[in-house]
Amino acid sequence: MVKKFLMLSLALFSLNSFAANPYTDCGIGAALFPNTSWAAVTSNVIWDAGTTAVISATASEDTCSGSSVEVAQLIHDKYDLLETDIMLGDGSNLAALSNLLQCSDGGLPNSVATDLTKILSEDNYAQSTRIEKSSKLFDALIANRQVQASCSTLS
Repeated sequence: MVKKFLMLSLALFSLNSFAANPYTDCGIGAALFPNTSWAAVTSNVIWDAGTTAVISATASEDTCSGSSVEVAQLIHDKYDLLETDIMLGDGSNLAALSNLLQCSDGGLPNSVATDLTKILSEDNYAQSTRIEKSSKLFDALIANRQVQASCSTLS
């Protein structure tokens, strides 16, 4: 069992070609399920509501370091307020997120509201946990081409 855990950990540490998503790429969930995002998120939530996954930068700097952890923590801590700010296109939590991402125009592109609208319209949104919602928003930010062009990359 220990040998399997170490092998999974080594596989996880070798994934450096993209920004780590603390909800799926960090914590015990990522160590146990490196190739199954939903299982990693579920495991992290069951383990400790995802707290260890979000703050695991101190334990696994190779995969969980840099601004991505700070962004994930902000999204998780202020998710409900961020939802509102993103849809309104203004607000202190949106400004904090924009500052963390170092967006060149001083704010996130409007396309983030479109991404959030898609997340909100998913059939299972109401039943999703806070960490699942946070993870989806984090993934949407990373995948958004306008965010990639006008904000610093998450690392």
